[in-house]
Formats: sequence, structure tokens, C-alpha cells
Amino acid sequence: MKERIFIDQTEIVAGVTLGTQATRMSWKADELQEITIMKMEVKKLFKKEMQEMITIRKKSEPMGTPIIKTKADDKYWESYKSQLEKFCKKNRVNFVDMTKMPMPGAPQG
Repeated sequence: MKERIFIDQTEIVAGVTLGTQATRMSWKADELQEITIMKMEVKKLFKKEMQEMITIRKKSEPMGTPIIKTKADDKYWESYKSQLEKFCKKNRVNFVDMTKMPMPGAPQG
């Protein structure tokens, strides 16, 4: 699966390819309620590993639409995160980056 995320002034467009099928998803800023970046456990062959996930939640879809990407899978991952943060700030959309928050029970320093 290959994904590309394009972030405009007022719209986010993601192109997703699954095998030979390609689709495009888009979200206008005024439709969005929140964008969250978090870590989740994903099965890869015979092991589990932590990956980062972007969830885009529209006002009309309370559960959100996940877009799973990882730093290892895409050299543009950090750029996506910073562009999404700027997009949210400019368009007054709630942005939560849970990957920057300390893990529960982790020593504070």
C-alpha cells in the first residue's frame, strides 16, 4: 500500500493505492473537527511493532478516518506531521500529537 498526503491551504488530500486499486480521499478544513497523531501496535508478519497513525476526524464522522503511516515507510513522515500542525493552526482545527506526550508511568525529567 502506498499513500501520499498533500496539504493545501484549506484542504487535505490523500492518495491511497492498495494493490492495483487507487483511490483519493479529501477533507476540507471547514469539515474537520480534529487531527490526531498517535502510536498503535500493528502486526507485521510474525511480530508486533509500534507505528504512528494519523486520524482525521470530520465533524460528521465522530470515529474518524485513520491513515496509517510510519517514519520507516515514508521519508516525508515528519514533514506531514509539521504541515498538518500548521494546517490545523491556520484553519482552527484541533491538533493532538500524542507521540510528543510522555507515556503514562514514565519518569518525568
